[in-house]
Amino acid sequence: MNLRRFLIFLVIFASVFIMADSIFLNFYFGPPYPKIIPEYGLWIETGVPNANVYVDGYFVGQTDIFGILIIQFKEEGYHTIKIDADNFMPFTKTLYIEKDGVRIYVNLEKAGKIMVFSNVYPVNVYVNGNYYGTINNETEAMKIPAGSNQIIFSSPGYEYISKKLFLDFKEVKIFELNFIPKKLEMNIETNYTEFSPNNDWFRDTWDLRIYLSTFANVKIEIYNKETGELVLERTFQGKPNYNYFTWKGENAGDGDYLVKIIAENGKEKVERKITVTVDRKKYVYIKQIFLTSMLAILLFVILGL
Repeated sequence: MNLRRFLIFLVIFASVFIMADSIFLNFYFGPPYPKIIPEYGLWIETGVPNANVYVDGYFVGQTDIFGILIIQFKEEGYHTIKIDADNFMPFTKTLYIEKDGVRIYVNLEKAGKIMVFSNVYPVNVYVNGNYYGTINNETEAMKIPAGSNQIIFSSPGYEYISKKLFLDFKEVKIFELNFIPKKLEMNIETNYTEFSPNNDWFRDTWDLRIYLSTFANVKIEIYNKETGELVLERTFQGKPNYNYFTWKGENAGDGDYLVKIIAENGKEKVERKITVTVDRKKYVYIKQIFLTSMLAILLFVILGL
């Protein structure tokens, strides 16, 4: 009885047609298959049953019990095919579908899975030098190729961890990781040290890039070099890589200013200094030229010249 229901299900399912903008799908569950590939057809053969198949990002069906799926398109064109099956690495390829059809044999790579119990997240995963993705919590599992692998785990602001692993087909391996924070280092970069906050659209602000090797509390203090007065103070939680600070010249007249940048993480402290000049007397007529040009173009359009 169960076999009869299964056969009825296969007959019904094999008659289903899925219509998309340029895709007409037909599913074949085992022999007899068409003697030739249908016009604008794509014959996919993997040897792996129940593999999910995507066309241009859209799920279109699964391979049958023999690992085969035949897709029929409406016209010629390029399409990106992705095949994803449990315990196998995903396969992606862009193909040009011709009127005579295309047939591909895909030998899916066997895979296992890894999970990470870490003191910090996210954890970036590199396998044999290639980035494989990011694990965001302890419940996520990531597929990697079965066999011998060199794995590097990294997290922003922490020293990377390297592991060697031999993974059997379908095996799930759990890694317990304890990342160590990097030594605190800081570099500062700017494109210029003189600006004119006079709304002329040229260097109206001063921009500073602060590179940190790890997480740290950052304090920025700006002093009038002539009087020693503190004119501006800002604090923020700095993150690994670049952090950005912009000064619009508030609380400051024309003159030279000492900018102190201090980064601390509870164990280490790094300080950098730079002198910046404010000079509102330097005026550039970029704004006037731009607005005049736009007005002239608008008049030409309105008058039809």
